[in-house]
Amino acid sequence: MKSFLNLGTAIFLILALNGYGQDYTQTSDKSNLKKDQTQLFNDVNISYGIGTIYLFTNEVDHNYEAYDSYYYTDQTDINSSGTLMIGYNRMLNKVIMIGFQASYLNCNYIRTYNDYNGNQVGKATVNDNMLSGIAKFTFNYVNKPIVRVYSSAGMGITVDLSKIEGEKPETVEEKERKLLFAGQVTFMGVRFGRAFGGFCEFGFGTNSIINLGFNYQFGD
Repeated sequence: MKSFLNLGTAIFLILALNGYGQDYTQTSDKSNLKKDQTQLFNDVNISYGIGTIYLFTNEVDHNYEAYDSYYYTDQTDINSSGTLMIGYNRMLNKVIMIGFQASYLNCNYIRTYNDYNGNQVGKATVNDNMLSGIAKFTFNYVNKPIVRVYSSAGMGITVDLSKIEGEKPETVEEKERKLLFAGQVTFMGVRFGRAFGGFCEFGFGTNSIINLGFNYQFGD
């Protein structure tokens, strides 16, 4: 009788431990799935970029009526404090992602104006405040639980809310709105992290050459 009790107790303990081990493994697997970036299909991100294409091209052409009777003889280099971006991506599978990115960029420069008699009439500061929306396509070369390597390309529209402020005529301020093409190519991007992570991108376009940011990925 005692032998049967001992055997029964041993079998009970074995089954109990086996069941606990399976439950723990399943719970652990589910926990890992939640943390595995390859299973988190939604991505929200915020980033800061430097090196917009506007720094290497001619300034945006504007027609300011108050300055039609003047011409500029000198212009400083185009300056920019960088681009602030927010975005959303949806992972269709482990390779393909589609998304959208909104950005704000300011470019500014100073012009020296003369009248047509050759007399200097003053300087004016031009500010191009650019709000852009870009639809993106991302291709993941590597998509592991804690690292992702990718390239992306996107096209969209920029609204340039331009403003000029000058010393002459009579400290005039004038505004103009233009629609421009927006585009960005990321040659290589690397993301580290699971649900919450950081990323670095190298590319070329209206937003930036180098882009650094953070993102959060979550499931459905």
